[in-house]
Amino acid sequence: MIDTVARIKELMDKRSWTYYELSAQTGISANAIYDWFKAGAIPSLGNIVKICETMGISLEQFFCGEQAYQLPKDEQEILSNWFALSEFEKAAVMNLIKAFKAVKNNT
Repeated sequence: MIDTVARIKELMDKRSWTYYELSAQTGISANAIYDWFKAGAIPSLGNIVKICETMGISLEQFFCGEQAYQLPKDEQEILSNWFALSEFEKAAVMNLIKAFKAVKNNT
């Protein structure tokens, strides 16, 4: 199992970031970050996601390392937009994709 705090520290070191810089870049409170490193607290998944977004890496890269597969920029943009949609909007997009497939299969 990965030591999430050690991984965060590794990523901070690569960027020469202090605890304060990590806090300023991610919006995570400095107290929370301090607790991870000094009090043994464990970062929430939500905070790990914020760190990944700020550092421009995927969750897979966070947990598996830099050799993990990374989506091309256009696919990252699609996923980012997808997560911002409501359930109704997601259903509409899926219906549109099905319609495109049907048109493609009939040509």
